[in-house]
Amino acid sequence: MTFLKDFSVLWSLLHTLLLFLLLFESRYPRKKTLILSLATMLPLILVNTVIFLVIGAERYMTALLLTCSLPSLIFFWFLAKHRDGRFFFTFCMVDSIILEIIYITNILDFYLGNTYIFMFAARIVCIPLLELLIYKKLRPIYLSVQQSVKKGWYVFAAISALFYVAMTLSVSYPTMITSRPAYLPAFVLYLVLLPVIYIHILSTLRNQQRLHEMSEQDNILRVQVSNLTARMEEFSAANEKFRTERHDFRHKMQVIVGLIEHGEYDKLREVVLNYHETIRETAVKRYCNSAVIDAVLSSYLQKAESKGIRVSVALSFPEPLPVDEAELATVFANAIENAIHACEKLDADKRQIDVKVLTSPRFMLQISNSYDGAVEFDENGTPVSREEGHGFGTRSIVAFCNKNKAFYEFKADSERFRLRISF
Repeated sequence: MTFLKDFSVLWSLLHTLLLFLLLFESRYPRKKTLILSLATMLPLILVNTVIFLVIGAERYMTALLLTCSLPSLIFFWFLAKHRDGRFFFTFCMVDSIILEIIYITNILDFYLGNTYIFMFAARIVCIPLLELLIYKKLRPIYLSVQQSVKKGWYVFAAISALFYVAMTLSVSYPTMITSRPAYLPAFVLYLVLLPVIYIHILSTLRNQQRLHEMSEQDNILRVQVSNLTARMEEFSAANEKFRTERHDFRHKMQVIVGLIEHGEYDKLREVVLNYHETIRETAVKRYCNSAVIDAVLSSYLQKAESKGIRVSVALSFPEPLPVDEAELATVFANAIENAIHACEKLDADKRQIDVKVLTSPRFMLQISNSYDGAVEFDENGTPVSREEGHGFGTRSIVAFCNKNKAFYEFKADSERFRLRISF
């Protein structure tokens, strides 16, 4: 029966690693992170298993902080993308969650006869189920929160670390909790309070993320308003110029008639060409009938051109638009902004952005750009940004597509990155 106990310990340690990797953000690509983690952590787990077998469960629980937790902490610190409170909170939270399962199954198994059968069966079933639940429900939100929320993590990490240490000491010092039944009710309160605290912390972080996203949306709205204002001023200036030209039209026609009557065709040609150029300057290029989308496209495409990026545009918008024009304008703003950011990393002669919109066979849009060939996708095929302050735009595009039941695809080859959306 001791085999069941030993295997359940090894099982718990392995799944501690797996659960941490689900919630941990590495500075390296996923494959490299996995290789480094397995190469380092598997020997550490085996060493801890040997220590457990040699010194026994009671003494191992006391030594766990030094033999397993601290080496793991140091190793993953060097791998971490966020070397701050986010890392420490994630580390302590994962260890605390697995420790809670270990302690509960240990105590229940002790009172069920100490045969290790219940301990073995419970851990084999409960830990993978918990991982599946976290992977499906918590992981997407938690990774998103780590990207958005930068402050407050050290306080939460401190709370988590204190609970972790308090639980470890309470269960094993001065003797195992099962030999101190009078202290068991107090320890059970620890076990109940821990998930309550984590639920509250994660809820608080989620609310902070929502506030951050609202702030980002507010910034986007202000940019759109600014773009609209600039576009209106551009049309107003062009209209004023055209009014002036219309006022002078009668006098210019008299000059043209006089030149024709005197046969001065070279001067006539020069006057007509100059007048044509003046009229051309009053024209304002329009991309579509939607004032909001037109303003955004004009602003961001001009921004791209000002950075030496060649821009190709082929647009055909349906009338009326099947989606909210302000939300679609935000998609264009985010996508073109991302494309500009990617092009800025290239030499000037390689910078290119293409924007296409079709109405047939269905309403579709594609924004493609040259890039440096470095891009990482998550399991849903969405680009993952490793740079601070980036990533919100892509999440906004995905949220827009999900809301409008649109098909979206991010695709990259060796030279071009493409976003396609089909309604």
